[in-house]
Amino acid sequence: MKQVIKYTLLCTGVFTASAIYHLPARVALSYSPLPQGIYIDGAQGTIWQGRAQNVRVQNHQLGELIWSFSWSSLLTLSPEYAIRFGRGSTLGLSGKGNVGINFSGPYVDTLLASIPADKVLQYSPAPVPLTAGGQLELAIKSLQYQSPWCAEGEGSLSWSAGYIETPVGSVSLGPTIVDLTCNDSVLIAKGSQSSEQVSSEFSGQLTPNRQYQSSVWFKPEGDFPPTMRRQLSWLGNPDNQGRYSFNYQGRF
Repeated sequence: MKQVIKYTLLCTGVFTASAIYHLPARVALSYSPLPQGIYIDGAQGTIWQGRAQNVRVQNHQLGELIWSFSWSSLLTLSPEYAIRFGRGSTLGLSGKGNVGINFSGPYVDTLLASIPADKVLQYSPAPVPLTAGGQLELAIKSLQYQSPWCAEGEGSLSWSAGYIETPVGSVSLGPTIVDLTCNDSVLIAKGSQSSEQVSSEFSGQLTPNRQYQSSVWFKPEGDFPPTMRRQLSWLGNPDNQGRYSFNYQGRF
């Protein structure tokens, strides 16, 4: 009798393990509550390795998502997936990285994402008509999730081949690097750039209650477009170093 029970339990365990291993991704997703406004279409493969034809966030098409489980992550009791995303995105988004969950909750590790600057500007209100060029690249070195944003994290945002066009002229920017940090969902950004046309420096902070404050200055350099230089008078007088400074704070 004991042998029968032993073999029954063994067969049941093997069957259960096999069912979980071969569980189709589309079945798992149909029973997984997704955050409001997020939709995953055309899932194929299993929960361990597969792809989705498209991920939608509200009305934005983020493109294809590919995932592959890292079995070695089980040794550290931190299940982790390697992901790639963005193919076919209407936003021009693309990226790759690692996501997982540990004893502190969900985390992101070594994630890189890229998007055209003009796509971001479409969703950033500006006081004057602006267009932008170049590529924005986000690099997250590490991020541990904690509501509403993160417990801790660090990364950077770079803007390569950047430029800004206004109705009175355009300005080419030098390599722009913004350092990003997070502690207890307080986000801090600091960055600068310099080119033959303009130099600038900026910093900002965003708190969990959506209060923000930021400061920025820019200085026209020797090759600053004359048509734009003539429009600077409405900004007031620069400081003794030729810099125009601005400070913003509020809530969004």
